[in-house]
Amino acid sequence: MVHNSTIITKRKNLKCGHFDFNFSKGRCKQCATIGSTKERISKHEATIEDESLQNLIADLDLVFSRYIRNLYADKKGMVQCFTCPKILPISEIQNGHYIHREDLGTRFLPDNCRPQCPECNARHNDDKEPFRQRLEAEKKGITDYLQELSREVCKPTRDELKQLLIEYRYKLKLLKQSI
Repeated sequence: MVHNSTIITKRKNLKCGHFDFNFSKGRCKQCATIGSTKERISKHEATIEDESLQNLIADLDLVFSRYIRNLYADKKGMVQCFTCPKILPISEIQNGHYIHREDLGTRFLPDNCRPQCPECNARHNDDKEPFRQRLEAEKKGITDYLQELSREVCKPTRDELKQLLIEYRYKLKLLKQSI
């Protein structure tokens, strides 16, 4: 029991509109608790949204890569590298991109992707010329079009990514049925 305390607790009109003791940031205990809970929930929801967007992109990468590799495979499941004469099984070939994967506007375009052996795909980061020449031989002006497309800012929504995922799963299923 403290009878002679010099500490005087004062109730005052707070920012939250209540007449109570100042608990945190000019709010009473109840309003401060509610406010901090709302902040934690919104931060948690933001991380969940980011994670699900990343998961969608990862799932789409997997399905799209399988689609590209199967698109260029023969009936025995063998694929020739786009930039060299190597022929490898689908499981050993990679999905090579003319415009790098960081660019979401061209990342999932079939015109931008071809199957490549791991060596050519790794070398492609330093030397795009063989890939560019082969693309141009297939389709005149495609590299200029892809370069132009890569300059546009693209931030796909969750719904757009889901739609692409559904589309490429369906196309992959059709490809596998035809083989």
